Amino acid sequence: MNRNRRVPANRQSQRVSIRLQRGASSLFVTVVLVLVIMLLGVTAAVLSNTQFKLAGNLQFENVAFNLAEGALAQAELWLATGTNSKNAGFTTRSTDTPQLYPIGNLATNNLDPLTMTWSSTNSLAIGGDDSQRYLIERYGADNQPLGTGLDSGGRPLTGCQKVDVFRITTRGTSAKGTAKLVQTTYSVPSC
Repeated sequence: MNRNRRVPANRQSQRVSIRLQRGASSLFVTVVLVLVIMLLGVTAAVLSNTQFKLAGNLQFENVAFNLAEGALAQAELWLATGTNSKNAGFTTRSTDTPQLYPIGNLATNNLDPLTMTWSSTNSLAIGGDDSQRYLIERYGADNQPLGTGLDSGGRPLTGCQKVDVFRITTRGTSAKGTAKLVQTTYSVPSC
């Protein structure tokens, strides 16, 4: 019995063809996997870059908000100092005090601090720094705040019972141009 059998030539070529097909399909699968991994890498890089930009934008917003808050503190300090709340700019609009507005002046002139262009003709830059500006509008004069009266618990109240009310609007601008506005009301004793 002869154990050495010869494989016919057509069968041998079929085995080589099957091996080549397996190699080609392996190559195709490998190329597809490399492409998928490359796409995942590119997507991760793009997402990382986007997140970096978002974090930067949030920092610029925080800087702008802090600048606006600083301008607000300066405006409140200015109003609370001496007789600044009685400044003539709150009675008659003046170019000498562009940041001060009499009662109703902004509405009469169709100016909205939230949408207007801020400049040295309508607001004050703190220390000459254009990134911090404020304007103050007088809202009311000699108002008696709610909850006050001539007596409290059967005892007469002492001191000033009237206030002048102001609306302060501030704007902070970061290095990249991000702007934040802060608006509040502030009262000063009028007597």
